[in-house]
Amino acid sequence: MKRELLIGSLVDATAQKTVLDADVLTTHGVIVGMTGSGKTGLAVVILEELARQRVPLLICDLKGDLTNLLLTFPDLRPEDFAPWVPAAQIQGDRNAAAAAVATRWREGLATWGIGRAEIDQLRHAVEWRLLTPGSALAPVSLLPALEAPSDWDPDTDPDGARSRLDGTAAGLLALVGRGGDPLTDRDHVLLSTLLDNAWRQKRALDFGALIRQIAEPPVARFGVLDAETFYPAKERQQLVLAFNTVLASPSFAVWTRGTPLAIEEFLGNPTSPRATILYLAHLGERERLSFLTLLLSSLLAWTRRQSGSENLRALLYLDEVQGIIPPSAVPPTKPPLMTLLKQGRAFGTGVLLATQNPVDLDYKALGNAGVKLVGRLDTENDRQHALQGFDLSETSLHATVAGLKQRQFVLAGARLGAVRVIASRWAVSYLRGPLTLAELKPLLPEVSPAAAPAPQSETAPPLLSGVEQLFAGASSLYPAVLVDAEVIYRKSSPAIERRVAGSWAVPLEGGRIAWERLQRYSGAQLASSPPGGANLAALPGNAGELLRGADREFAREVDSVSLEVRWHRALRLVQEEGEDPQAFAQRCEQGAPSGAGKEGELRRRYDDKIRKAQERLAKEKAELEHDEEQATARQREKTLTVATGVGEALLGALFGRRRSLGSLARRGASTARAYSTKERMAERAQASVEESQQTIAQLEAEVQRLQQELADQITALQTGPGGSTGIEVLRLTPTQKDISVRRVALAWLPKDGSA
Repeated sequence: MKRELLIGSLVDATAQKTVLDADVLTTHGVIVGMTGSGKTGLAVVILEELARQRVPLLICDLKGDLTNLLLTFPDLRPEDFAPWVPAAQIQGDRNAAAAAVATRWREGLATWGIGRAEIDQLRHAVEWRLLTPGSALAPVSLLPALEAPSDWDPDTDPDGARSRLDGTAAGLLALVGRGGDPLTDRDHVLLSTLLDNAWRQKRALDFGALIRQIAEPPVARFGVLDAETFYPAKERQQLVLAFNTVLASPSFAVWTRGTPLAIEEFLGNPTSPRATILYLAHLGERERLSFLTLLLSSLLAWTRRQSGSENLRALLYLDEVQGIIPPSAVPPTKPPLMTLLKQGRAFGTGVLLATQNPVDLDYKALGNAGVKLVGRLDTENDRQHALQGFDLSETSLHATVAGLKQRQFVLAGARLGAVRVIASRWAVSYLRGPLTLAELKPLLPEVSPAAAPAPQSETAPPLLSGVEQLFAGASSLYPAVLVDAEVIYRKSSPAIERRVAGSWAVPLEGGRIAWERLQRYSGAQLASSPPGGANLAALPGNAGELLRGADREFAREVDSVSLEVRWHRALRLVQEEGEDPQAFAQRCEQGAPSGAGKEGELRRRYDDKIRKAQERLAKEKAELEHDEEQATARQREKTLTVATGVGEALLGALFGRRRSLGSLARRGASTARAYSTKERMAERAQASVEESQQTIAQLEAEVQRLQQELADQITALQTGPGGSTGIEVLRLTPTQKDISVRRVALAWLPKDGSA
């Protein structure tokens, strides 16, 4: 039975619905379109349709906007949308803006016959998961990439083994900014040999063991050379230090815990398929390339283990692929991704890529795409690259692509029939735009307190060297990190400074600090020893290491949390510390002048602005008059220069004055130079006239705008409520230099975090 994907409708009089067979994506696909073309919206629609068909998805979100796939609301109520409406789209009241968005989404989906049943199907056909590699919110552990594959057999499948070794070695080297050609780069040869040696012996490596083996290789020979000759210890030391520096960094600890980097974890199984979104927008270049290389190598190894299939078994989506699979350079991500494009179709693994610019993609990747979608592109050069790369050479298509509107795409492919122009369907997901790490927290599953480990019957706390331990007065206690700190929130205009000092508590469980559950600690004072008979829960074995890096992680966590402060721009009033919003609104009402006084103040303020604009306008009109006189004079001089040259020539001919050819040539050249000079002067004078005319038009429009704005504000003043209407909400976020951590301690608290 075909799995049909409703992706849009034809852009013609028929507006016929356009569907794709899901299995055609085993031949892979590429979406090309400039910013604003609707490229991301089309990708979201395709991913929604695949999820509804229970196709496992691996979604790499490099910009942060594919998390929008989790913003699906069956009831389409304004209150569902309200928390997610961007501030830039709110003109006044958030609830009103949310109501407008909800109405737009309800009406947009209704035109496609999509209602609650279809939205519920999208939400539940697959298990949606959000992971944040490199962040403590929902981390991904890289350690499985070093483990010996259960089916490791390089003798039976040498190509697959070499691909897995090369990908893993390249991904690890990208983490330290090293690596190169697998055949000639010594770092790469060394790491792949060490991995091969360990995996043949069915031994797992961790980063510590890998560093020790780099320092003292357990392999005697590399090729025909001994280890010291091939790569002297003194030179290997640089590689050892590079990896050790990464390992010693407190921020690296997050890469050693969390969901394991295993494709089975990400994709689920045929009976319980998963759609995993890997949020990568926060990662730096090295970390992103390293993680993607290890991910692609793991996906390629998983693909090779599957039986052959013409049906789509799973799909990888990569957005904004700039620097991942370029046409000339060879980043570590390119070899495994190119191999997936070449071999994935035989095993049912599809790849869908998206990019703003076709020159970001290797032409072989474009050539391997069986589904080609070209949206609006800025330049003729971009359109030429896209159509040539897709082998779409019809002349008429150039004009078609040049005329595409937002959400319109040229759809082509060998298995898709005639080339068509389609408009993408309305997305079920709320296309809110990129989300930050802090905004992802509500989308992550809550950790149930019942899942916390049961307390152990012990009264003596575990010994941790150099770590202060504090205890609440309760019978059952769980480990947490307590941070005493001061956070300063500043804004220069208006001048605002808020100092927030106190304690924050965050649970310590499952080998990690659960930063997503960070909260202010307001319980009773803690003691330095446990209460008699208290039961203490198990303490993670890496607690000491986690506590040593907690101050830095706390600063990174808090610098994304904003503090709301209200102020009234016209009255220049700022909400005081501890003043609730209602009291501030009353203070604004009391501080606002009477209606007549407000109107007088408005007129004085705007009259001054209008007067200054009119003065600039009068000055510019005077300059225009002068420029026009200059332009007329320059034009007259240019005409006179021509007339003089022609007159001299005629007089010479009439009165028989003989001149040599050289003399005539010199005279003609002189006249030409004079004319060219006068022409340039005339052009500059005319340009000054046009510039003055444009400035005058802008100033006249500015005067009209100010006059209209004054009239509108007076009308609003006469018909609207009092001074509280001018209240704005400012969101202040601290910088890391404004976060001072005074103490980090291991706190033993009740399950709910209170004393």
